[in-house]
Amino acid sequence: MLYRIRFEKKAEQELKSLPKAYKIRISRALSALAINPFVGKKLKGKFTGSRSIRIWPFRIIYRIVVHEITITVIRIRHRKDVYK
Repeated sequence: MLYRIRFEKKAEQELKSLPKAYKIRISRALSALAINPFVGKKLKGKFTGSRSIRIWPFRIIYRIVVHEITITVIRIRHRKDVYK
């Protein structure tokens, strides 16, 4: 079963602002997430209930909604800024 991927407005803007080479890598990672979204690291604190995967030098923070079969991408930012 494939999960549908949805972007929050801010995450969509962050993705559009990235160079093409990074967009390709991130889109491949998102395709893999659609197949198995539970591979990411569980987060605590401000992002409790979310998960994170590394696509060097970026992080993708996302939330899984199992009953809707959806992944909501919250942020796509450089690793030094993503958790702020």
